[in-house]
Amino acid sequence: MLTALSVAVLALATVTPPGPVTIDLVSATGTGCQSGTTAVSISPDKQAFTVTYSDFTVQGHGQTAHKDCTLTVQVNPPAGFTYGIDETDFRGFAHLDAGARGVVTSTYHFTGLPTRHATQTFAGPVDDDWQFTDMPDAGSVVHGPCKEHKPLTITADLKLDGQSAASFMTMDSTDGEVSLRYHLSWLQC
Repeated sequence: MLTALSVAVLALATVTPPGPVTIDLVSATGTGCQSGTTAVSISPDKQAFTVTYSDFTVQGHGQTAHKDCTLTVQVNPPAGFTYGIDETDFRGFAHLDAGARGVVTSTYHFTGLPTRHATQTFAGPVDDDWQFTDMPDAGSVVHGPCKEHKPLTITADLKLDGQSAASFMTMDSTDGEVSLRYHLSWLQC
């Protein structure tokens, strides 16, 4: 015999939504995402969305420097589905002189639910592409509510420490797009 908890757990099954999924950029604020420099798109397989920046580079100029961006996005799944973020891919390029340090920090959360934090530090000398993937521990992916689709708030920050005038860091991919990729974990309500 199934308990009420067992029935509730079985009601939430990981699946891919059968209908269309759209995403809207509700707002973008910060020095890394000036007006018109940020876009979001859902992948054709509905398994991820990408945030694309066209001006998210931080340059040291001999002092500590940083740029940031806070986005509010609304993922619109078909009725009866909700999502969480089960993996985030960060990519970029860093030119860090000896003694310089670059730090990538990101958070994301649904209003009123726990916040996920990711941080990666790179120490100079570095003159190369960088990449890291953040994955929550098994079973700790936070999914949005089933009945009320709340927006997701994403904050990204690039920071340079050190006295190098030539150091810079950017979030980008090998094809030149500046982007973050958020992998989706779908639940049927």
